[in-house]
Amino acid sequence: MKNAYLIGGVICVVCVLIAAYYLVPGVNHVLVSDDPLGRHVKHAVAFLALAVVALVGARFAANTEPRL
Repeated sequence: MKNAYLIGGVICVVCVLIAAYYLVPGVNHVLVSDDPLGRHVKHAVAFLALAVVALVGARFAANTEPRL
C-alpha cells in the first residue's frame, strides 16, 4: 500500500503549494469573488486543512491490509 501513501503525499504537497499561492498578495488569484490581487487567508486555511486530510487519509490507507 505504498502507492496510496505516495499519492496522498503528492496531494498533500499540491495542497500546500496552492495554499502558499493564495497567501501571496499581488498575484491574480483564480476562484475568488472579491479582490483577486489580495491575500486570501480563508482559501489558504482550507487548502492546508485539505493537505492534513490527505496526509491522514494516506496514512490510514498505508496501514490497511489488502483483502484477498
